Amino acid sequence: MIIYQVNTDILGTADGLIFPIKEFRNKNKLFEKGKRGINQKNYEEILKQHIEDFGFETDNLGFYLNDSRQTVGSTFYVGNALRRLKNLKEIEKDGKLQVYYVAHEVGAQLQEIIEGLEIAVPELKGCITTESKHEYFDEFEIEYKDINHTRLFNGNEQENVFKYLLLLILQECFAVTWISENYDSSIIDRDFIDDYFLNRFVAIRIDSIVDSLINLKENFASQFDELANNGKGELATALDVYMLSSFDKVAELRNTIHYDDVKNFYDYFIEDEVIINLTEILNLNRTIFKCIEEFLSISNIPSQY
Repeated sequence: MIIYQVNTDILGTADGLIFPIKEFRNKNKLFEKGKRGINQKNYEEILKQHIEDFGFETDNLGFYLNDSRQTVGSTFYVGNALRRLKNLKEIEKDGKLQVYYVAHEVGAQLQEIIEGLEIAVPELKGCITTESKHEYFDEFEIEYKDINHTRLFNGNEQENVFKYLLLLILQECFAVTWISENYDSSIIDRDFIDDYFLNRFVAIRIDSIVDSLINLKENFASQFDELANNGKGELATALDVYMLSSFDKVAELRNTIHYDDVKNFYDYFIEDEVIINLTEILNLNRTIFKCIEEFLSISNIPSQY
């Protein structure tokens, strides 16, 4: 996102960027708006790839569970990210995967941006590349669980696509939790950049998560009601509180990630460091994660092998 926005907002064009950078920036979304049926098409495409790679009657879907046996990720999330860029797993003449060269290009572009900033603003030299120091990270075991697709996607088309979209949201929620509870909480000698990063990351991700839930409510009404009312209505209550207190502010901040705006996220942050109720937002994120995780109940689905 940074590479793309610097090229479009500051340099004036993204024409020189390699295709994967532009594609990841513009198309990797939790919910596709617009053309009717596009989410179903994406679901069918990813599922088809899983079946082609691992077989129809095997345990062809992969999930990652934490030490509490909660699902924190899936191969469907990876499939969603890479579905338009299948060539990334192709092997080049030198034996390296195509994704290696994309990663190399991203690293080189970021380094050029850093060096350009240090030249333009000399007082930044050294501070941009300074790494935060961390205490010992809390480790947790990851359990791998595979199941056959028919044991999860066993409803009608609407129900199956709904579950697919929930898997994407679930993994985003876990990322927010990990950043705030594992990465950020272990920082020693916190500074401005640490707080800025946490607020910016959480605001961007929670806006995407809530926006996806709103779209699910509009497009999958009966399935969403079942999800929202599961667990004594915790999700519905938490969303109502968020919509009243934080939604507009977070949505406003989400739209400041471009670098050509008159006022961007940095401006908001230096004016008032308490720009969002981070505690409320992180509590909402935990509630969304808990409700989706319990609704899907992956750990209780038996594997075939």
